Amino acid sequence: MRAIITPEYIKNFSCIADKCEDHCCHSWDISIDKSTYQFMTQKSSLKVKSAALIMRTKGDASPYYAKISLDSEGICPFREESGLCEVHKEHGHRRLSQTCQSYPRISTIRGNKKEHNLSLSCPEAARQVLLNPVSMQFHQENTTNDAFKANNYTRPNWHSEVQQFLVDILFLNNISLEQRLFYIGMTLRLIEPHKDNTEELHKRLLLCCEEINNSNFDKLYREQHTSSDIYAGLLIKFFNFRINLESTRNFKVAYTRFNSLHQQLIKALSLANSDSHKQNKILQHGFNNHYREYFAKNSHIWINYIIYVFYQNDFPSKSMQQVFNDLISDFFIIRGALSALASMRPLTDDDVILVVQTYHRIRSHNKDYINNIKMIRNEVATDENLLSLMLIKTH
Repeated sequence: MRAIITPEYIKNFSCIADKCEDHCCHSWDISIDKSTYQFMTQKSSLKVKSAALIMRTKGDASPYYAKISLDSEGICPFREESGLCEVHKEHGHRRLSQTCQSYPRISTIRGNKKEHNLSLSCPEAARQVLLNPVSMQFHQENTTNDAFKANNYTRPNWHSEVQQFLVDILFLNNISLEQRLFYIGMTLRLIEPHKDNTEELHKRLLLCCEEINNSNFDKLYREQHTSSDIYAGLLIKFFNFRINLESTRNFKVAYTRFNSLHQQLIKALSLANSDSHKQNKILQHGFNNHYREYFAKNSHIWINYIIYVFYQNDFPSKSMQQVFNDLISDFFIIRGALSALASMRPLTDDDVILVVQTYHRIRSHNKDYINNIKMIRNEVATDENLLSLMLIKTH
């Protein structure tokens, strides 16, 4: 028996095509599978244009058999001025490449389960994932063994127990999101060294439960050093790296959208005149006022985001501490950008989508940026796991 998992947010998603504020036809490699390449260059009504613009790659593996050469501004040459796809208009959805048919949809097979997902690098996908309070309902459909090919993926025998424990922490009442993330981080520090010993791991979970109930984790949170001394500096480094990258690539569309966010961050911090202490004060003001006001009314957004990351990475997995560290880096950057915007005015849903989607477009499709995040984290010269706990707490 096979099973297909579909989150609620996928059921509500559909491409908004020419109405999209950051379409998927620019700034990254558009892969073409072998059958699409052969059709487009040999049989399509666009075969002459295709032969000139679709280039074979070195690999034969689908869907990376070939790729489309982008124009001077980094836009797919098959995208019409209307915003619609020339290939789709001529031959319909069925003749699009595997990549173009599926994006932003993602399917991952884990054992006998196929898990459907969406990429947050798409604005409409980000809206469906984040803004709907009930988007994190997951639906399972049992199907036949020939529906898809299963693989040898197996979860650790402690997976369900640990997952439920961590999700329960995420939904604790009457404490801040930062405290809940800190509790999750402390739990991982205590259990990960024992993940190969089920009995000891179970004892550690019980210990964590006691530490939460007797407020010891809360005490540790209050005593934890904060990231206030490095807050603005790290945030600026992350964004400046991306701006430098986009300006050298000369992809106008990608640069324009990201630069609009970057300019807002510069404006927010301009009064500080490069004084890191004043920059931190500005970010803290935004966080304590408009940021908190917005998320007090929309607390589901961060919960949705974190559950999305858990689902995407099958968290907790054998690399659960690394997944958590990556989550906290993302959380730190997104929260910081939103705090900067909130220092100038009340936040809106559009602000959240701009920051999250733009960031994930960078993160999901650029290995250099991911490596840059790790490099900047290493510059802090603090234990990797301890740094994550510091980045959670801003004051």
